[in-house]
Amino acid sequence: MIDTVDGVHTTTNPKGTGWANIANGVVLSTHRDKATAIADARLVAKRHGTKLTIHRKDGSVVRTQAYSVSPIA
Repeated sequence: MIDTVDGVHTTTNPKGTGWANIANGVVLSTHRDKATAIADARLVAKRHGTKLTIHRKDGSVVRTQAYSVSPIA
C-alpha cells in the first residue's frame, strides 16, 4: 500500500474492463462496477485525508470531493 496519497481517481481500468482506483500512478484496486469502485475509493480518500476524483468512461471528470482526516475520539 502507498504511504502518502496525493489523491484517488476512480476511472476506467487501464488494463482491462471495469473500473480502477488509482493513486500516485499505482492501481490500488479494480472493480466490475463503478459504484463499488467509488465506495472503495471514498474509504481510501477519507483514510488518507485527500481528494477523490471520479471520472466518466471518456476520462472527463464527473466530480471531485475533498476529505480530511477525522480526529480519533
